[in-house]
Amino acid sequence: MNAGYDTQRVTTADNVGISFRVAGVATRLTAALLDGLILGCLLILDTLLIAAIASAAGANGGGSTAIVVLSFAGYLLFASWVILAILYFTVCEAVTGGRSPGKSAMGLRVIRVDGGSASIGEYFFRSLAYIVDLVGVGVILMFFHPQSRRLGDLVAGTVVVRERTPVTLLTATAPAPVYLRSHDPGPGIDGLTHLGEHELSALRIFLSRPGLAANQRAELAGRLALRLLDRMQLPPGAPERMWPPELFLERLFLQLAPRFSGGGPPPPPVPGPYGGPAAPPPWTPQ
Repeated sequence: MNAGYDTQRVTTADNVGISFRVAGVATRLTAALLDGLILGCLLILDTLLIAAIASAAGANGGGSTAIVVLSFAGYLLFASWVILAILYFTVCEAVTGGRSPGKSAMGLRVIRVDGGSASIGEYFFRSLAYIVDLVGVGVILMFFHPQSRRLGDLVAGTVVVRERTPVTLLTATAPAPVYLRSHDPGPGIDGLTHLGEHELSALRIFLSRPGLAANQRAELAGRLALRLLDRMQLPPGAPERMWPPELFLERLFLQLAPRFSGGGPPPPPVPGPYGGPAAPPPWTPQ
């Protein structure tokens, strides 16, 4: 496992890299508080049930019998609390793939340190360690451990991570974000009427890939700019042909995009806080 600030990356036996974000102490404590509220309600019901049984059994016997029943009820109540707490976390996490109600509400999940799903035995040992963690050991270990693991995580070989954002139809079909060094559309470019949505899509694809190597990005920008300049039928002496290719593509995108977004031309610059002009607000892809 390679450890970062809050992101872990593991390599499986098939040499496949998996990365996940480790949950922080504050988020885990909030999830534990939510689980504690639910578990507290269950413990109250358990207490009322055992108290009713002990009261009924003690009422049928004499004074010595009542003392024995109350003593037994106390031991039974403590044992039932421990068993109920262990079963609560074990069953919830085993059934839901590592998500207790509190963890699910906070977007957390328990997995093995190698990135796989934990077994029911690992969930059990992890829950069993709550007995020790509740006295303060768990919080101390989470605070100093780089992956915020408590004693139960160390015993079971697990780690609590943040769930990935679920993919919805809206996020799956939304266009990739466009990265611009400047939101200044610059002077008006002639020949925009020769371009359509196909050229706008090509511009968006190029500007949404900032991870290209510098030489590859420069070469691709030059080829794309040359084709668009020719398609726009700009003369050889046009000032747009003298612009750096990436600057030309960014300005062309800012001027061409509003024509197909239905939003009209980009809004004019607004005065800055010291009286000077400020950059116009960024254009949001529709």
